[in-house]
Amino acid sequence: MRNRKKFYQLFLYALAVCSFVLLGAGFTMAVDALIRPSKSNITGQLAVQTDAPPATDSMLLGLGDSLTRGIGDSNGQGYFGLVKQKLQAKHGRLSAINLSVSGQTSTQLAEQVKKTRTKRLIQQARWVVMTIGGNDLFRSTDRLQQLNPKQIEQARIRYERNLRAILSDVKDANPHATVFLFGLYNPFGDVNIQGANEHVLKWNESITQIAQSFNGVVVIPTFDLFQLSPGQYLYRDHFHPNGEGYQRIADRLLQIISDQPGEGKNSQ
Repeated sequence: MRNRKKFYQLFLYALAVCSFVLLGAGFTMAVDALIRPSKSNITGQLAVQTDAPPATDSMLLGLGDSLTRGIGDSNGQGYFGLVKQKLQAKHGRLSAINLSVSGQTSTQLAEQVKKTRTKRLIQQARWVVMTIGGNDLFRSTDRLQQLNPKQIEQARIRYERNLRAILSDVKDANPHATVFLFGLYNPFGDVNIQGANEHVLKWNESITQIAQSFNGVVVIPTFDLFQLSPGQYLYRDHFHPNGEGYQRIADRLLQIISDQPGEGKNSQ
Protein backbone atom coordinates (compact mmCIF):
# COMPACT_ATOMS: atom_id res chain seq x y z
CA MET A 1 0.00 0.00 0.00
CA ARG A 2 2.84 2.39 0.88
CA ASN A 3 4.59 1.70 -2.43
CA ARG A 4 1.36 2.33 -4.35
CA LYS A 5 0.81 5.63 -2.54
CA LYS A 6 4.38 6.68 -3.29
CA PHE A 7 3.88 5.74 -6.95
CA TYR A 8 0.76 7.93 -7.23
CA GLN A 9 2.56 10.85 -5.59
CA LEU A 10 5.44 10.56 -8.05
CA PHE A 11 2.99 10.26 -10.94
CA LEU A 12 1.09 13.42 -9.94
CA TYR A 13 4.36 15.32 -9.48
CA ALA A 14 5.57 14.25 -12.92
CA LEU A 15 2.23 15.23 -14.46
CA ALA A 16 2.41 18.71 -12.90
CA VAL A 17 5.97 19.22 -14.14
CA CYS A 18 4.99 18.14 -17.68
CA SER A 19 2.02 20.54 -17.68
CA PHE A 20 4.23 23.45 -16.63
CA VAL A 21 6.83 22.61 -19.29
CA LEU A 22 4.15 22.38 -22.00
CA LEU A 23 2.68 25.75 -20.98
CA GLY A 24 6.09 27.40 -21.10
CA ALA A 25 6.89 25.79 -24.41
CA GLY A 26 3.62 27.01 -25.89
CA PHE A 27 4.36 30.61 -24.95
CA THR A 28 7.95 30.31 -26.22
CA MET A 29 6.75 28.95 -29.57
CA ALA A 30 4.20 31.75 -29.88
CA VAL A 31 6.90 34.38 -29.28
CA ASP A 32 9.29 32.62 -31.66
CA ALA A 33 6.62 32.45 -34.37
CA LEU A 34 5.96 36.16 -33.91
CA ILE A 35 9.60 37.19 -34.22
CA ARG A 36 10.61 34.59 -36.83
CA PRO A 37 7.45 33.66 -38.73
CA SER A 38 7.64 30.81 -41.19
CA LYS A 39 8.00 31.73 -44.82
CA SER A 40 4.66 30.14 -45.65
CA ASN A 41 2.83 32.49 -43.27
CA ILE A 42 4.16 35.55 -45.07
CA THR A 43 4.54 34.62 -48.71
CA GLY A 44 1.93 31.90 -49.10
CA GLN A 45 -1.19 32.21 -51.22
CA LEU A 46 -3.78 34.69 -50.02
CA ALA A 47 -6.62 32.99 -48.17
CA VAL A 48 -9.77 34.61 -49.54
CA GLN A 49 -12.96 34.27 -47.56
CA THR A 50 -16.08 35.02 -49.62
CA ASP A 51 -19.77 34.62 -48.98
CA ALA A 52 -21.32 36.06 -52.13
CA PRO A 53 -20.31 37.35 -55.55
CA PRO A 54 -18.97 40.92 -55.46
CA ALA A 55 -21.89 42.26 -57.53
CA THR A 56 -24.07 43.09 -54.53
CA ASP A 57 -25.43 46.25 -52.97
CA SER A 58 -22.65 46.43 -50.36
CA MET A 59 -19.27 44.88 -49.75
CA LEU A 60 -17.23 44.42 -46.57
CA LEU A 61 -13.54 44.04 -47.45
CA GLY A 62 -10.91 42.90 -44.96
CA LEU A 63 -7.22 43.79 -45.27
CA GLY A 64 -4.24 43.29 -43.01
CA ASP A 65 -2.89 40.61 -40.73
CA SER A 66 -3.96 37.70 -38.53
CA LEU A 67 -6.34 39.83 -36.44
CA THR A 68 -8.58 40.39 -39.45
CA ARG A 69 -8.05 36.72 -40.36
CA GLY A 70 -9.46 35.80 -36.91
CA ILE A 71 -6.58 33.73 -35.57
CA GLY A 72 -7.26 32.76 -31.96
CA ASP A 73 -11.03 32.45 -32.21
CA SER A 74 -12.02 28.81 -31.70
CA ASN A 75 -15.15 29.42 -33.77
CA GLY A 76 -13.13 30.71 -36.71
CA GLN A 77 -15.14 33.93 -36.82
CA GLY A 78 -12.90 36.70 -35.58
CA TYR A 79 -14.22 40.23 -35.56
CA PHE A 80 -14.57 40.13 -39.36
CA GLY A 81 -16.96 37.20 -39.28
CA LEU A 82 -19.02 38.67 -36.45
CA VAL A 83 -19.37 42.03 -38.18
CA LYS A 84 -20.19 40.32 -41.48
CA GLN A 85 -23.07 38.43 -39.85
CA LYS A 86 -24.57 41.60 -38.35
CA LEU A 87 -24.30 43.56 -41.57
CA GLN A 88 -25.74 40.72 -43.63
CA ALA A 89 -28.70 40.46 -41.26
CA LYS A 90 -29.37 44.16 -41.78
CA HIS A 91 -28.54 44.67 -45.45
CA GLY A 92 -29.33 41.26 -46.90
CA ARG A 93 -27.40 41.57 -50.17
CA LEU A 94 -23.91 41.99 -48.78
CA SER A 95 -20.67 40.32 -49.85
CA ALA A 96 -17.75 39.82 -47.49
CA ILE A 97 -14.25 39.26 -48.82
CA ASN A 98 -11.30 38.81 -46.49
CA LEU A 99 -7.89 39.38 -48.09
CA SER A 100 -5.96 39.50 -44.82
CA VAL A 101 -2.86 37.34 -44.44
CA SER A 102 -1.64 35.93 -41.15
CA GLY A 103 1.78 37.34 -40.33
CA GLN A 104 1.53 40.22 -42.76
CA THR A 105 3.48 43.43 -42.15
CA SER A 106 2.80 46.92 -43.42
CA THR A 107 5.47 46.49 -46.10
CA GLN A 108 3.65 43.46 -47.48
CA LEU A 109 0.24 45.11 -47.27
CA ALA A 110 1.61 48.13 -49.16
CA GLU A 111 2.54 45.73 -51.95
CA GLN A 112 -0.79 43.88 -51.79
CA VAL A 113 -2.99 46.96 -52.25
CA LYS A 114 -1.14 47.80 -55.47
CA LYS A 115 -2.17 44.54 -57.13
CA THR A 116 -4.84 44.77 -59.82
CA ARG A 117 -7.17 42.24 -58.22
CA THR A 118 -6.96 43.93 -54.82
CA LYS A 119 -7.62 47.35 -56.35
CA ARG A 120 -10.66 45.99 -58.15
CA LEU A 121 -12.14 44.71 -54.89
CA ILE A 122 -11.35 47.98 -53.08
CA GLN A 123 -13.24 49.84 -55.81
CA GLN A 124 -16.35 47.78 -55.04
CA ALA A 125 -16.14 48.01 -51.24
CA ARG A 126 -18.47 50.04 -49.08
CA TRP A 127 -16.46 49.34 -45.91
CA VAL A 128 -12.77 48.46 -45.68
CA VAL A 129 -11.60 47.09 -42.32
CA MET A 130 -7.90 46.84 -41.60
CA THR A 131 -5.53 45.65 -38.87
CA ILE A 132 -1.84 46.26 -39.52
CA GLY A 133 1.18 47.16 -37.41
CA GLY A 134 1.38 44.56 -34.63
CA ASN A 135 3.84 42.42 -36.55
CA ASP A 136 5.90 45.50 -37.49
CA LEU A 137 6.19 46.53 -33.86
CA PHE A 138 6.85 43.25 -32.09
CA ARG A 139 9.12 41.77 -34.75
CA SER A 140 11.28 44.88 -34.80
CA THR A 141 13.16 44.02 -31.62
CA ASP A 142 15.71 41.31 -30.89
CA ARG A 143 13.99 40.10 -27.73
CA LEU A 144 10.47 40.70 -26.52
CA GLN A 145 11.60 40.40 -22.91
CA GLN A 146 13.91 43.43 -23.37
CA LEU A 147 12.59 45.77 -26.03
CA ASN A 148 15.13 47.70 -28.06
CA PRO A 149 13.92 51.33 -28.31
CA LYS A 150 16.21 52.18 -31.23
CA GLN A 151 15.04 49.25 -33.34
CA ILE A 152 11.40 49.94 -32.49
CA GLU A 153 11.75 53.62 -33.44
CA GLN A 154 13.29 52.70 -36.80
CA ALA A 155 10.41 50.29 -37.39
CA ARG A 156 7.87 52.96 -36.47
CA ILE A 157 9.28 55.38 -39.06
CA ARG A 158 9.12 52.65 -41.70
CA TYR A 159 5.57 51.78 -40.60
CA GLU A 160 4.43 55.40 -40.89
CA ARG A 161 5.72 55.56 -44.45
CA ASN A 162 3.99 52.29 -45.37
CA LEU A 163 0.72 53.26 -43.70
CA ARG A 164 0.53 56.54 -45.63
CA ALA A 165 1.12 54.64 -48.87
CA ILE A 166 -1.51 52.01 -48.00
CA LEU A 167 -4.22 54.53 -47.16
CA SER A 168 -3.34 56.66 -50.17
CA ASP A 169 -3.72 53.68 -52.53
CA VAL A 170 -6.96 52.56 -50.91
CA LYS A 171 -8.55 56.00 -51.06
CA ASP A 172 -7.30 56.61 -54.59
CA ALA A 173 -8.96 53.37 -55.67
CA ASN A 174 -12.21 54.18 -53.84
CA PRO A 175 -12.65 57.69 -52.37
CA HIS A 176 -16.20 56.82 -51.23
CA ALA A 177 -15.38 53.76 -49.10
CA THR A 178 -15.14 54.18 -45.36
CA VAL A 179 -11.89 52.73 -44.03
CA PHE A 180 -11.88 51.47 -40.45
CA LEU A 181 -8.30 51.22 -39.25
CA PHE A 182 -7.76 49.48 -35.93
CA GLY A 183 -5.28 50.76 -33.40
CA LEU A 184 -2.84 48.48 -31.59
CA TYR A 185 -3.09 46.91 -28.15
CA ASN A 186 -0.43 45.44 -25.87
CA PRO A 187 -0.80 41.65 -26.06
CA PHE A 188 1.79 41.10 -23.34
CA GLY A 189 0.16 43.12 -20.58
CA ASP A 190 -0.06 40.13 -18.25
CA VAL A 191 3.61 39.13 -18.60
CA ASN A 192 4.98 42.60 -17.75
CA ILE A 193 7.32 43.39 -20.63
CA GLN A 194 8.87 46.71 -19.62
CA GLY A 195 8.09 49.61 -21.95
CA ALA A 196 5.57 47.71 -24.08
CA ASN A 197 2.64 49.99 -23.21
CA GLU A 198 4.63 53.13 -23.98
CA HIS A 199 5.71 51.86 -27.39
CA VAL A 200 2.19 50.74 -28.32
CA LEU A 201 0.74 54.11 -27.34
CA LYS A 202 3.37 55.94 -29.41
CA TRP A 203 2.55 53.81 -32.43
CA ASN A 204 -1.14 54.52 -31.88
CA GLU A 205 -0.37 58.24 -31.98
CA SER A 206 1.24 57.71 -35.39
CA ILE A 207 -1.82 55.80 -36.59
CA THR A 208 -4.19 58.55 -35.47
CA GLN A 209 -2.13 61.39 -36.95
CA ILE A 210 -1.79 59.68 -40.32
CA ALA A 211 -5.47 58.67 -40.49
CA GLN A 212 -6.52 62.28 -39.84
CA SER A 213 -4.91 63.36 -43.11
CA PHE A 214 -7.36 61.23 -45.13
CA ASN A 215 -11.08 61.69 -45.61
CA GLY A 216 -13.20 58.72 -44.66
CA VAL A 217 -10.57 56.93 -42.53
CA VAL A 218 -11.72 56.15 -38.98
CA VAL A 219 -9.40 54.82 -36.27
CA ILE A 220 -10.96 52.18 -34.00
CA PRO A 221 -9.07 52.07 -30.67
CA THR A 222 -8.43 48.67 -29.09
CA PHE A 223 -5.78 49.40 -26.44
CA ASP A 224 -8.29 49.85 -23.64
CA LEU A 225 -10.17 46.65 -24.52
CA PHE A 226 -7.23 44.51 -23.35
CA GLN A 227 -5.53 46.84 -20.88
CA LEU A 228 -7.02 45.81 -17.53
CA SER A 229 -7.58 42.10 -18.04
CA PRO A 230 -5.57 40.90 -21.02
CA GLY A 231 -5.61 37.25 -19.95
CA GLN A 232 -9.40 37.16 -20.09
CA TYR A 233 -9.63 38.26 -23.70
CA LEU A 234 -6.47 36.84 -25.27
CA TYR A 235 -5.84 33.45 -26.85
CA ARG A 236 -3.34 31.14 -25.15
CA ASP A 237 -0.54 32.36 -27.45
CA HIS A 238 -0.59 35.70 -25.56
CA PHE A 239 -0.90 37.64 -28.79
CA HIS A 240 -4.21 37.12 -30.58
CA PRO A 241 -7.65 37.79 -29.11
CA ASN A 242 -9.84 34.86 -28.15
CA GLY A 243 -13.54 34.66 -29.03
CA GLU A 244 -14.50 37.11 -26.28
CA GLY A 245 -11.77 39.52 -27.34
CA TYR A 246 -12.92 39.49 -30.96
CA GLN A 247 -16.49 40.07 -29.83
CA ARG A 248 -15.40 43.22 -28.01
CA ILE A 249 -13.61 44.45 -31.13
CA ALA A 250 -16.64 43.65 -33.30
CA ASP A 251 -19.01 45.45 -30.94
CA ARG A 252 -16.89 48.59 -31.05
CA LEU A 253 -16.70 48.55 -34.84
CA LEU A 254 -20.43 47.97 -35.23
CA GLN A 255 -21.14 50.88 -32.89
CA ILE A 256 -19.07 53.18 -35.11
CA ILE A 257 -20.66 51.86 -38.30
CA SER A 258 -24.10 52.53 -36.86
CA ASP A 259 -23.15 56.22 -36.51
CA GLN A 260 -22.81 56.58 -40.29
CA PRO A 261 -25.67 58.30 -42.13
CA GLY A 262 -28.28 55.73 -43.07
CA GLU A 263 -26.86 53.20 -40.62
CA GLY A 264 -28.76 54.21 -37.48
CA LYS A 265 -30.35 51.60 -35.25
CA ASN A 266 -33.79 52.30 -36.64
CA SER A 267 -32.81 52.52 -40.30
CA GLN A 268 -33.27 49.46 -42.49
